Amino acid sequence: KSTVAKTIQSLNIPLIDCDLLARLVVEPTHPCYHKLVKHFGTTILQNQQLGQPLDRYKFGTIIFSDAAQRRVANGIIHPAVRDEILKRLLKFWVRGTSLVIIDVPLLLEGELWRIVSDVIVVYCPPEVQLERIKTRDGLSEEDALARINAQRPLIEKVDYADHVIYNTSDLESLKTATLKVMDAIKPNPFWTLMAYFPPFTILLAGWVVAKRHLKGDPRKTLDSKKKKDDSATAEPAASSSNAPAHAS
Repeated sequence: KSTVAKTIQSLNIPLIDCDLLARLVVEPTHPCYHKLVKHFGTTILQNQQLGQPLDRYKFGTIIFSDAAQRRVANGIIHPAVRDEILKRLLKFWVRGTSLVIIDVPLLLEGELWRIVSDVIVVYCPPEVQLERIKTRDGLSEEDALARINAQRPLIEKVDYADHVIYNTSDLESLKTATLKVMDAIKPNPFWTLMAYFPPFTILLAGWVVAKRHLKGDPRKTLDSKKKKDDSATAEPAASSSNAPAHAS
């Protein structure tokens, strides 16, 4: 993902890094920090003292081992990150920027896929993802798996994608694939110009959100279809098992 991000930035396309924003909103000067301390206590802070930075390892151990606590943390952090994203998008709009990429690991979990025009997923096999996380963060396999399992599986994220970049080969192939996607989503100059008329801006933003809403949640659609298929498969079996019982 970092290679894709660097390739995008080499094209002078602005990139909003949500990993950095997630760090920003838990700094002692941010309101989000105090909300976290109010719920989790000072045990999540370095030296367990108010005003000290977040102890990321301790905080990660808590939320990645307890789904309920993770939901609470996400309910505090995700809205704060969304607000920071929107602030930056507004600044880019004022500057006349035609395309902005949001680099967000929790695109689905934070429901941010509903407000963007295109979703790009960088995919690699689970075993490769595991090894990369262990190497990057210096984690044990157990801790790395806990972090992976706290997110949607990458294969599920592909269902939401408008574009998929497969990170299964060498870096040059990854860069080439990234450049192709960037070329495919390059904004039309006419629509970029129109986006600077406020009434049209509102209509355009509304269309993006409405389009996502009408398309629906791909996983819910697939889950619903699977349930129907399972039900259809189970019904004949139930009938055949009831027939002998009825006969007897």
